[in-house]
Amino acid sequence: MYALRISLLVSLVTATPAAADHGGALRSAPMSPLTAALLFAGLALLVGAVVIVVFRVLTKGR
Repeated sequence: MYALRISLLVSLVTATPAAADHGGALRSAPMSPLTAALLFAGLALLVGAVVIVVFRVLTKGR
């Protein structure tokens, strides 16, 4: 238990902030993060629905 606390403390102290500021073309993204998240969530939902429909059609006779 003591070793776990020490290792967590060491990892927090040695962690450095990420350099997340992208230069160049990525600086001004074409979509906001919220729009991108909603778009990809909708696409994932659509793909899941298509997989379920295909599975139901292929296993209908069993």
